[in-house]
Amino acid sequence: MAPASTLVVLFMLADGSGGAGPLLEKGERLFRQGDTAGAIAAFDEAAKVDPKDARAPYLKGVALEKKGDAAAAASAYKQSIARKADFAEPHNNLGALLIARGDQQGALDELEAAVRAKPSYAEAQYNLGVARDALGKKQEAVAAYKEAVRLKPTDAAYRLNLGAALRRTGDVDGAVAALREATRLAPKDPMAWADLGMVLSDKKSYDEASVALDKATKLKPEFALAWNRLGRVALKRGQVPDAVAAEERARKLEPGNAAFAADLCRALFEQKQAARAAVECHAAVELDPKNPLAHYELVKTLVAKGDCAAAKNALARFKALPAIKPEAKQQADAIVASCKK
Repeated sequence: MAPASTLVVLFMLADGSGGAGPLLEKGERLFRQGDTAGAIAAFDEAAKVDPKDARAPYLKGVALEKKGDAAAAASAYKQSIARKADFAEPHNNLGALLIARGDQQGALDELEAAVRAKPSYAEAQYNLGVARDALGKKQEAVAAYKEAVRLKPTDAAYRLNLGAALRRTGDVDGAVAALREATRLAPKDPMAWADLGMVLSDKKSYDEASVALDKATKLKPEFALAWNRLGRVALKRGQVPDAVAAEERARKLEPGNAAFAADLCRALFEQKQAARAAVECHAAVELDPKNPLAHYELVKTLVAKGDCAAAKNALARFKALPAIKPEAKQQADAIVASCKK
């Protein structure tokens, strides 16, 4: 759910009729030649020649981003906006920087300004969706992504985020449609296939989900999330050895991921390897003490091992977690009650 690259922008070329124009053209030429420092110097000079021209600080901001100086780039974008409040491009770029910084409300303000100034700006609409998503504004995020897709229908990334956002609103069919189109537009994008596999699993279309996720792992063998999702689907299909193998791959690729450890624990439990499952569940709990699945699966594995005292302790920790549903607590109680040494 990353913002669109703020370096992929169209420079607003000067008309060459004097003033700051020739310097802006010089800066753009140097930037495209890879001379970022020279471009910044030209843009600085242009800003001095015409203190009212908003293009110079905007273009300087783009160059500073290329250089990796996000803070200075943000300052330059603000200077551009101060010169021309309805300049959509610096609003968009500043918004994307604020998303990356974690200031989602600030990003939202900038991106709303960008689309007000230029409603046809697809990148700003997309970034607006990202900011709304981060703030939990699910339906509003979908609306922004849909507008981005309408404006730029061939962009697979826009459809990828639209699919994820639709899934979060519960529109699984819409998510499938968006993600199928994303895989058509970008058939070599492993994330598109992995997300398609996930929503197909939501629909209980496990065979299709498995095909999509297998495609993702073949495109990117080190893609831990795709292996994890493939393991989950295999478990739902009753293919326990395949599930264990996939979850082991995910676990190896990302040993610090508590969710992957918990999923491997669950697959091992289904394979009736309680001892190994308990090891993985203990690891998951250590990695993320607030992970309810890890605690719940640990309770199950300890009962399967006959370690009733440890199971009771694990049960107490599980029930103490926030937001655990009453029915989940009842299920865990019943499991521990069945424990036999």
